[in-house]
Amino acid sequence: MNDFNRGIMASSRAANKNSPMLEKFMDELSTQSKLDVPLEDRLSSVSDSERSTLMQLAKLVRISMRLREATNDNSMTYLQLINKMYGSFPLSKRTLVAELLDQTSPLSPRQAKPQQQSRQDMALSMYDKPEFNISSEPTAADSQTDDTLDSVLADAFSDTAPTPAQRAKTYESKAAFLKALTPVAREVAAELGVSPKIILAQAALESGWGSAVKGNNLMGIKSHGLAGGLDVATTEIINGKTVKLTDKFRQYNSPEDSIRGYGSFLKSNKRYRHFLAAGASNEDAQLTALQQSRYATDPKYAQKLKAIMKGLPDEADT
Repeated sequence: MNDFNRGIMASSRAANKNSPMLEKFMDELSTQSKLDVPLEDRLSSVSDSERSTLMQLAKLVRISMRLREATNDNSMTYLQLINKMYGSFPLSKRTLVAELLDQTSPLSPRQAKPQQQSRQDMALSMYDKPEFNISSEPTAADSQTDDTLDSVLADAFSDTAPTPAQRAKTYESKAAFLKALTPVAREVAAELGVSPKIILAQAALESGWGSAVKGNNLMGIKSHGLAGGLDVATTEIINGKTVKLTDKFRQYNSPEDSIRGYGSFLKSNKRYRHFLAAGASNEDAQLTALQQSRYATDPKYAQKLKAIMKGLPDEADT
């Protein structure tokens, strides 16, 4: 080897040794080298919180795969399904989960089975399973379970074509918004046993006082796998970080239907039982219970609602 080539190689080695950023990029791009590392060693290299997240992800991917198998859909490997459901996760983490599933729950040669229940029906039935019941004191783990379960539901309904978006009604001013929606807010509040000001404040916060409405969905309720969901860009706060994403939200024939749908949604969901039991006369207790029920991922959701409620006219209560 001549001196020229020897000098290039030496300088290259020196650059790699002294460039942590380059090494990090090479490490992320070199997926093959990671696959050569034993699975146990790769698992031990992640933190406890990351390991918990990966375990939860693996469980939900396995459920989703079983739903597919039950309806004779054998078109995907674990890695392909993970890429579809959790494409935002780092590739190394997705690969790790796929390998874990391949080893612990391998996909054996599959034959067609009689289709007894649709994948959509099976996915919705999971909400009634004991492991997905919300405890009286919601925890961060409960929130993570909800988020990942929603991913399974979204995957189960991914082949369901949404209906055309409803023409959304908007309001030119705060006064017009309150005039139109206060009556239905009172109606639904009476049915739920909550303050109508909270309902109006949620509608105002979720829709910008009716100025930014998609599918007449004033209350920001996601479709949770129901057919006809509308893709909407939204912002969530996950593990303290603000994340912009697109999710499916319910559509309604009118803003009034949206508020009535909100009432039905709360009554049918166990997670809001403490909010509904707080009592209409104690708005602070209701706001606290609503925050703890994780209606929204914003940790300041109740605080923002309270600020809006202070500006609402007293006649909203009467």
